[in-house]
Amino acid sequence: MAVPLVNFALISAAFTILFTNPCVGRFNCPTHESQALLSFKEALNVSDGNLSSWVNGTDCCSKWDGISCNNFTYRVERVNLSAEQGVQSGLISGSLCNLPFLKYLILTNIGLTGTIPSCLGNISHLNYLHLKNNRLSGIVPPFICQLTNLSHIDIAFNQFRGILPSCLQNLSLLKYLSISFNQFNEKFQLAGLSSLDQLYARHFSFRENITSSELTLPSSVKILWLSHIAISDTLFHNLAELKFVFLSDCVLNISTTWIPQFQLGGLDITSCSIDGRIPDWLSAQYSLRGLQLVDDNIVEEIPSWIWQNFAELIHLNLSRNHLHGNLTIPNRSVRWMTLLDVSRNALTGNVPSQLPPYLELLMLNDNALIGSIPQSFCTLTNLVKLDMSSNKLNGNIPPCFANYKFIQVLNLGDNSLEGTIPHGLCSSSLIVRNNKLSGAFPPSITNCKTLQLLDIGQNNFSGEIPQSVGNLSAIKVLLMKDNRFSGCVPSKLVHLKQLQILDLSSNNISGFIPHSVASLRAMSVAREDGHMLSVMLKPYHLYARDKGDKSWPGIGPFEEWVYEVLSHDELDMIVKGLHLHYPYILSTLTGIDLSNNQLNGHIPFDFGKLKGLRFLNLSRNNLNGIIPPSFGEMVQLESLDLSTNRFSGRIPAEFQSLTLLACLNLSNNNLSGSIPQGRQMITFENTSYSGNPNLEGCPLPKKCSWPEFSLPPPLPSTNDIQDEKEDY
Repeated sequence: MAVPLVNFALISAAFTILFTNPCVGRFNCPTHESQALLSFKEALNVSDGNLSSWVNGTDCCSKWDGISCNNFTYRVERVNLSAEQGVQSGLISGSLCNLPFLKYLILTNIGLTGTIPSCLGNISHLNYLHLKNNRLSGIVPPFICQLTNLSHIDIAFNQFRGILPSCLQNLSLLKYLSISFNQFNEKFQLAGLSSLDQLYARHFSFRENITSSELTLPSSVKILWLSHIAISDTLFHNLAELKFVFLSDCVLNISTTWIPQFQLGGLDITSCSIDGRIPDWLSAQYSLRGLQLVDDNIVEEIPSWIWQNFAELIHLNLSRNHLHGNLTIPNRSVRWMTLLDVSRNALTGNVPSQLPPYLELLMLNDNALIGSIPQSFCTLTNLVKLDMSSNKLNGNIPPCFANYKFIQVLNLGDNSLEGTIPHGLCSSSLIVRNNKLSGAFPPSITNCKTLQLLDIGQNNFSGEIPQSVGNLSAIKVLLMKDNRFSGCVPSKLVHLKQLQILDLSSNNISGFIPHSVASLRAMSVAREDGHMLSVMLKPYHLYARDKGDKSWPGIGPFEEWVYEVLSHDELDMIVKGLHLHYPYILSTLTGIDLSNNQLNGHIPFDFGKLKGLRFLNLSRNNLNGIIPPSFGEMVQLESLDLSTNRFSGRIPAEFQSLTLLACLNLSNNNLSGSIPQGRQMITFENTSYSGNPNLEGCPLPKKCSWPEFSLPPPLPSTNDIQDEKEDY
């Protein structure tokens, strides 16, 4: 009899669930919840073809992008939309309040405006509220305090103002709070958040710097990111669980006798005032894996305890300070380090021969290091980025650099290196400008399929530029100025479909400008805006934690701390008559500089096909013929220099279409006729046209007749105004 009794009980339970739960048996979300989502969608601006799965009559639980439901009740639990779903702007509709079982509301980077609907305070199950990177405004509404199940709040990168509601301290389950980059102008207290693990509160608009005495933090905090605060050691006295601290634009006033209770895994202090010295209390932080003290006005030698006490150190960045003395790393110290950045200091002496063997990123640039590159660098086989530029190095580039299998950025520019570029050297970005290198163009470089930026300018290279340069299929920036190259401009340049900057100026190049130059694809597209061109290095794990390491805090951006390193490639160009330095290169920066060579013949008639070109310099050559009217099609042109050639004929009237043109130099040619008088052409001074005896019209004195402009009527006097008032 036992078996039938069990079966009867199971059957009874099943019928009870079936007839009491309206969702079971339908296997899709309730109609009123799908309708609420459709109303929410109506308040969004969605690009064509996106969120097309949100169709009335279909199951929002299984079919709709960004929506997830409970596996048993089929009630909507998660709304997760980002820019990837094509949402571009909109409001947070109150219809979301009709999702009473919602646990995760994640609306990030989709341009939302307006305020947070007050009815969201009734969704008692809400656990995650992520509204990061929108344009939401107003105050943070107090009804958030009703959401007692909240564990994660992220409202960073918005326009919230005022003060955080004091009742926020009642959220005893809150673990993660990110409120950075808003317009809060009042100070706040967080001591009551007894479960808080991670706090991100930087870049506010406080009327004055908040001090640590006005900010009380719960003892549970493990990750802390603050800015614009005057800090004393009292802020940290009860934070025994602290693991990672990030401070920027702060003032640190910590006593020399202070002994922390915590052992940090990572510390980042950037652009802060720390009394010109590395804090002594750091010497007892034996668990540090990452240390970054950047732009902190530190004026001293690197303390020896940095190398001796931090056996687990993986990441060390001391750049942009005033560190001096020799860079000496004791043997077998910081053995596991993968990133070392001491750039932009005043370090002297020889390049250290003892370096951690597993380095992936090494930045020694912008110091006063001397001597040759040690042979021991050959053992650094894991290098991804090596920057030793702007020092006083001499000797040769070690041939073993060609054996670096992972190198992506190699910058040895602005030194006194001699010899040639090693055969087989290949990277994504290769910069050796302003040295004493010589020889022919390295033929092996043309086999480098990953090369995006090559700068070998200001050296003593000679010979012809080989046609095989057209094999550099990934090249975007090719800089070879101020060498001794001869021969012709290679016609195979046309194969460089991604080339956007070409500089062959100040060489001995002769012959015609190849017709193929007018077909460079990347310069033929007009771009209104663009992104920064950089060599993106592989993701770099700042703290190489063991996955079994339970000491790491829970969910958050530093659970797996990915440190993406960019190579901000720099560029020098003669633009608008000035020697300009670009600290980085944008995809909209396009230019050709063939000036100061021995080029002759005509400019290709269809040169105007380069509609995306912004800078063109063909000055100081022997070019002749007319200036092609097609130049008027280069609508993005900002600087044009054709001076000191033998051009003849008229200045094309089509130049009046170049509305962005800010610098024009046509001087010292054989141009004739009248200067076009429309738009930009009337903004240039006579130096733009001088040295053309047969040229006439303003701004040259010859046959210059500026149009007469009628003067506006005189303003009425005070008495006249008073008379008008009296008339009324």
